[in-house]
Amino acid sequence: MKTAHYKKIFFFLIPIISSTLLLFYSSTLVFAQDRLPLVVAPARQQIAVDPGKKESLIIKFFNESAVPVSGIIKAVDFIVKGSGGKPILLENLGVPATSRYSASTWIKLPYERATIPAGSVLKVQFDINVPKDALPGGRYVAIYFEQTGFDLGVVTTTLQQGESSVSPRIVGLLNIRVNGPITENASVIKFSAPLFSEFGPVAVNTEIYNYGNYHITPQGQISLFDFLGRKIGEASLEEKNIFPESSRIFETQIGPKLLLGKFKLTLNAAYGETGQALAAVTYIWVFPWKLSLAIILGVAIIVLLAINIWKLIKKKQKKLETVLQEEISEIETLKNKYKDVVDETPTNNLHSGSL
Repeated sequence: MKTAHYKKIFFFLIPIISSTLLLFYSSTLVFAQDRLPLVVAPARQQIAVDPGKKESLIIKFFNESAVPVSGIIKAVDFIVKGSGGKPILLENLGVPATSRYSASTWIKLPYERATIPAGSVLKVQFDINVPKDALPGGRYVAIYFEQTGFDLGVVTTTLQQGESSVSPRIVGLLNIRVNGPITENASVIKFSAPLFSEFGPVAVNTEIYNYGNYHITPQGQISLFDFLGRKIGEASLEEKNIFPESSRIFETQIGPKLLLGKFKLTLNAAYGETGQALAAVTYIWVFPWKLSLAIILGVAIIVLLAINIWKLIKKKQKKLETVLQEEISEIETLKNKYKDVVDETPTNNLHSGSL
């Protein structure tokens, strides 16, 4: 009876366990497929084209997973807003491609859909047709492969050379320069550091705004001078693209750890084809007040201890002098007493003899 009962329980649990394992395997498979390792190369391309001309480029999408991936290929405009330098796809904002920096309509893709075999690469050769009336300056286009059939979630992109991301949407950025006279105009809108610091290195924030119609990459140094005018530190600006009508923030650490006094910070950089200058100056104070306070307290304690020890020594010395003076007085008293006795003794003896 017990054996039959256990068999019923066993046969009842088998479908439940099987269903649970199947559900777990399916969820794991979907989770893995939702994060297929897709990579784009190059992550960023740059080309210069004359108005009315046509050029061709190649972009590659790598599928490093063990399963084929299907999706769509599309070219959209992007802009860069804010000091962080993150590109924003205009398609995501619902903004029509009418910006002065748009060029997605110039891009001709060979197809709109494709499947990338497992462990393979998809090479897409596309054409860039620049209108004859295109104005000189920069145009900025993103070409992406978007995996279909999954929740795309948040799309992330990058502007740094050689970087890539892993996401259902993989984006390659294209910077097109239409040849001709361009406007290059930038300025430093912020150059600051904490007015008072305790220790170095000093954190310097530099924000540069690009008023021109083509992206720039400022290059230069930030220098640190002491109150005597001696250079005691130098750091280079990180190479970052600043897109038209936007700014970038450069964060720099400069100087040794131990600094004391007033210091001058200077920025000397250049940008553009003609090497236009960017310059700024600011002043800071660095004083290790906690360390100084600890040293002062330590010195004060040592001085107080020395004074107390000196007072104790002087007190003991005075006491010893008092005791010594008393002993000298006693000795003098005894000396005088015994002197009188010695002086009187012969006289008495003499008188006794005469009798």
